[in-house]
Amino acid sequence: MTITWKKLALAFFTACTIAACNKDEAPSPSTPENGNAILASTRWTTTVVRDSAGNDVTAANMGFVGLADYLPDGNYIFYNMDGTPRGDEGYYFITPKNDKRILVSRTRNYTRVVDVVKLTRELFTYRVVNGAGARVDVEHKPIKK
Repeated sequence: MTITWKKLALAFFTACTIAACNKDEAPSPSTPENGNAILASTRWTTTVVRDSAGNDVTAANMGFVGLADYLPDGNYIFYNMDGTPRGDEGYYFITPKNDKRILVSRTRNYTRVVDVVKLTRELFTYRVVNGAGARVDVEHKPIKK
């Protein structure tokens, strides 16, 4: 009888040890897809601009609305919604963690760093402070060129 309890105790201890070890093993972090490649994969169109409460404030933020081509060579070109050039071209890149987008405009002489809220092949949203000093999220979806 004593041998049975010892075997049971050993089995229980082994099972607990294995379970504890499995809990300690953190899943390996996956490397996010390259943000520059995601942006360069399509033309993007603005779908909505939202304030911090989630309200649609697109009409008051038309300066962020349009079409965008992010080219594989690191250049960008922005267009109006009707496809006419906006006169804003330059360089772009996404930081390695896909958490910032940096623009350096050659034609309008500015540099802008914005927080990336979401960046997938289906949705690109960034957060920026608008001209009124409010934070807004600018959402884009892919379209065919």
